[in-house]
This record gives sequence, structure tokens and C-alpha cells, in this order.
Amino acid sequence: MPHDREYCSLLLDYYGNFLTRHQRDIFNEYYNEDLSMSEIAENYGISKSAVQDMIQRTLKRLNELEDNLKLIEKDNKLNELMEQMRKEDDELLNSYIEKLYKITQGE
Repeated sequence: MPHDREYCSLLLDYYGNFLTRHQRDIFNEYYNEDLSMSEIAENYGISKSAVQDMIQRTLKRLNELEDNLKLIEKDNKLNELMEQMRKEDDELLNSYIEKLYKITQGE
């Protein structure tokens, strides 16, 4: 179960709407805003251990969502395939790849 900040931030991007606002805010402050557990605890008027517990439970929930839905895994595979296809020397194929790329990037 990866725990690096980049992956945790990605989990939050994909599955944050499945969390409560409180879970999302604390997880975001820890992984994206780089606040310490002590700083978060002070901001919310809770103990440092409560923050640690919230982060661990939230991470477990986010990993469970990815294990079941595999959105990050599928997106990575799709992007990898598009990069491989981009290397092909077919103009029509490349135009379709560009359209697909724009769709996946939300453009």
C-alpha cells in the first residue's frame, strides 16, 4: 500500500468525494498543504492522536476504493497506451489519440 505524498494526493483527487468533508480537509492539509499533525490538531481543537487516526482510517478507505474501482490503475494504463500509440507514424491514428488525450485530461 503506497504512502508517498504524491500517491496519497492522487487518491484524494480521484476518491475525495467519497469522504466526509472533515476527512477530506484533514487528509488534504496533511498530504497537500504539508501541515504537521500537531498543526492540524491545533486547527481543529483535537488531539494529535485523533488526527493520526483520522489520516490512517482515511488512507485505508481511499486504498479500499482504489482496490475495488481501480480508477488510478486504469488511468495509468490508458495514458501509457496513448503514449505508445503517439509514437506511431500514422496521421489519422495520431489525430484520434490527441482527441482521446484531451478527453482524459478534461479539455
